[in-house]
Amino acid sequence: MRFSISVLLFLCAWLYAQQDTITMDISVSTDKTLPIGVVNFELDKSDWSKLEELPQKTIARDFNLSGRFSSVESEKYNLLTLSQARAKHYVTGKLSMKDGQAELECKLYATASKEMVKGFVYKSSIDLIRTSLHKCSDNVVYQLWGVQGFASTQIAWVRKVDGKKQIVIADYDGFRRKQITSHNSVNFLPAWGADNSKIYFTSLRNGKPQIFERNLSGAADKLLFPQIDQAFGPAVNPKDGTLLFSMIGQSGTDIWQGNPQTGSAGRLIYTSSIEVSPSWSPHGTAFLFSSDKGGQPQIYMAFRDGSDVQRVSFFGKYNESAVWSPDGERIAYCSMDNGRLNIYTSGIDGSDVQKLTFEGNNERPTWSPDGMSIAFSSDRSGSPQIYIMRRDGSGATRITNTGENSSPVWSNQNKGGIP
Repeated sequence: MRFSISVLLFLCAWLYAQQDTITMDISVSTDKTLPIGVVNFELDKSDWSKLEELPQKTIARDFNLSGRFSSVESEKYNLLTLSQARAKHYVTGKLSMKDGQAELECKLYATASKEMVKGFVYKSSIDLIRTSLHKCSDNVVYQLWGVQGFASTQIAWVRKVDGKKQIVIADYDGFRRKQITSHNSVNFLPAWGADNSKIYFTSLRNGKPQIFERNLSGAADKLLFPQIDQAFGPAVNPKDGTLLFSMIGQSGTDIWQGNPQTGSAGRLIYTSSIEVSPSWSPHGTAFLFSSDKGGQPQIYMAFRDGSDVQRVSFFGKYNESAVWSPDGERIAYCSMDNGRLNIYTSGIDGSDVQKLTFEGNNERPTWSPDGMSIAFSSDRSGSPQIYIMRRDGSGATRITNTGENSSPVWSNQNKGGIP
């Protein structure tokens, strides 16, 4: 397993020896998207110099990245332009300053009649206008699709800062980035807590790989499972918050399960092979992992107690880092093609294999909460960066542009429902 074994080799060697921009790659989508107009928002005469970009740009990007819409941008309402693009609806609005707060009016209209379908008003400080815009996008998704969008979610990833790998989080589109770890060591493989209030990650700060917990409302890191000598790669059960992780032992690297609240932990998979990259099913009843027990890295599935292990991947000789789609119907994973890693999806039984990436090395796929998009890291631009693509591989959009960025993991859907 290039990624996983490289992690182990890195660990053994170690133990023993500002603002990002967005770049769109246009490709043909095999999934149908709904054209929707985005008409320039009106801005009052207040000072909006602190805006990172104009409101319509944020809204249009949210729609394009949603996997459900394709934006038709226009400076002003133009029936001919919108009709030619088959956009049956359009979004526009107004941004104004009232009583020291920014007020965002966001309105969804029917194109032909210009009748308002739904209107939303959000009040916030200037630095939270993007949050209001993301809420607007999610509400439009709900009005036209009946499901919650993911524009209000976040992504965590590994970013090299001053030569050290640190954990950062940001809005799902890469804006409003915040560094979570600052220890002068290597920190990697982040995972969101079930309610998005915590980040779990692996760190070498004590001279060996160990799993830590960071409560996002605080600033201190908590060491988990200190009784285990070397552990890495946490995966959080979405239902009960327990962790799967890999433990390096004398007879191999095995999958363990632990409770971060009680500190108890036990082994689930017993082999002399290397088992890594665990990933829970959406309901927490089974998990995926990668193993080289057949001679080549392949993806396997087991029940939550480690029983009934079954092989999942059969296409290709090198498959790893599998993650379950939110609906439980498909998996996304990495597979080696002629010396390069690419992202694939397949049915949970290994059927209907689809290749999604074709440039550079592409690793660590992570599904959006609604399963419409996939974030991943790729070195196609030279250095590793984070991208988001639709579930069919089209519309790949780079959300980081500076430094080195890898190992993205998408937050869970907001628990509060439609904002």
